Amino acid sequence: MKEIVQNLKQMGEKYSFMKKPICTLIIIHAVAISALIRANFNYIDDLGRVRYGYKGWESFSRYISNYFSIFIHADTYLTDISPLPQLLAIIMLSVAGSIAIFVLTEKQSFNIWNCIAIIPLGLSPYFLECLSYKYDSPYMALSVLSSIFPLLLYEYGILAYSAATITGIMVMCMTYQAASGIYPMLVILLCFNWWNKGKCSKEIIKFSAASFTGYISALLIYKIFIMKPIDDYASNSIVHDITQITRQFTRYFMYVYTDLKKWWLLLIGMTIIAYIYISVRDTSRKRLFAFSLSILTLLAVSALSFGMYPILERPIYMPRAMYGFGAFISLIGVSVMNAKKVYPAKLVYFYLCWSFLAFSFTYGNALHEQDRYTNFRINAVIEDMNDLEIFNSDIGKIVQLSGNIGQSPAIRSQKQNYQILNRLIPSTFGGDGWMWSEYYFYNYFSLKNVIQDSSIDLKTYDLPIINDTMYHTIKGRDSYILIELK
Repeated sequence: MKEIVQNLKQMGEKYSFMKKPICTLIIIHAVAISALIRANFNYIDDLGRVRYGYKGWESFSRYISNYFSIFIHADTYLTDISPLPQLLAIIMLSVAGSIAIFVLTEKQSFNIWNCIAIIPLGLSPYFLECLSYKYDSPYMALSVLSSIFPLLLYEYGILAYSAATITGIMVMCMTYQAASGIYPMLVILLCFNWWNKGKCSKEIIKFSAASFTGYISALLIYKIFIMKPIDDYASNSIVHDITQITRQFTRYFMYVYTDLKKWWLLLIGMTIIAYIYISVRDTSRKRLFAFSLSILTLLAVSALSFGMYPILERPIYMPRAMYGFGAFISLIGVSVMNAKKVYPAKLVYFYLCWSFLAFSFTYGNALHEQDRYTNFRINAVIEDMNDLEIFNSDIGKIVQLSGNIGQSPAIRSQKQNYQILNRLIPSTFGGDGWMWSEYYFYNYFSLKNVIQDSSIDLKTYDLPIINDTMYHTIKGRDSYILIELK
């Protein structure tokens, strides 16, 4: 035990130079999510956890999330302690980003360009959804950190590195599996960088073999001994149809194309071109080989952006499942920012990072506006229900919702400019069949004698109108009430 403590102490002293970039990144992230924190928005699953204090991550085999949540919340009943979880998340992202910069550049002195380069790892629109969760965010960030940290231990020997890889990947699997592509992305980029600089092929093969063995071993241990099979809105069964896998990959890339602003995509494309140019310009190999291998590397790394999801029977396509694409951008960006005499490329990438930073404020303020609009619409419905004679009796009423309030009018115009807001801002009040659209209305206001019953469909009933306003129509007879939202 003393030896382990001593080794950890020596390791801390060795990497003490990371303190400054970690602190810099913490400040950048904290400023970026300030609007998100101010919004105080209960994001999807947060609604249930804030109301009833449950954990529930074991349903997706995320057992570490369950155990860590007890420690972080200091109780088995999980109260709302935000923004502490989100602050913990940005600390872990900052540590992960600093390690990634060091691993890729092998430099012990970081400049502001290096710190800017890693911004898309945590502030891409995709990871912003992860940071929206008051409860899940630190475990999503931990999945990133546990995927990157093992690479710091390669110089301590194959055994230490392999053990760290297996441990790190298993932690990732038991926190949030969307990060499953980040580790192999880094490994591939490192192998290409080493080859491009003329490093011994034997050393590269040794590193890649240890990395591959540790990664696959961890996934197999998780799948055989830990993972609980699921078949709900997602499935973790592996698909064996190449056509389906190809179709799923295509769908992920189409989401990237439609989610991101077209000039963001242009900046990303220019950054990729700059990466290829730098790889060819600075190679110690034959330039044709360097060009060809850089293309293959980028294809492999971009495909791994979505982790293992494209090969599953029913993958998840929500933005939070695609934050590996932000990792792809940032890891390429680190190489561009670290290169010499490519100032136009650095300015292009800097503006891309600035755009993501600006969007983080747009998104946080949009959530705040959506929350305000939702409360206004729900209060209007409750006030009109309270004025109706039919609710004065103590007899329970089956109340159903129809229609949806959609997004706040202040956000609707923004959606034309930021298409990804269509996917990032959830449905907050409506009867569209999604439980979280109705959850706030039914569970947060102690509605007297109101019964939620989905076994019947009141939309098929011929109920008379008992109240009609500019925002909703209330229909009802006896113990049946239908609220049609406009």
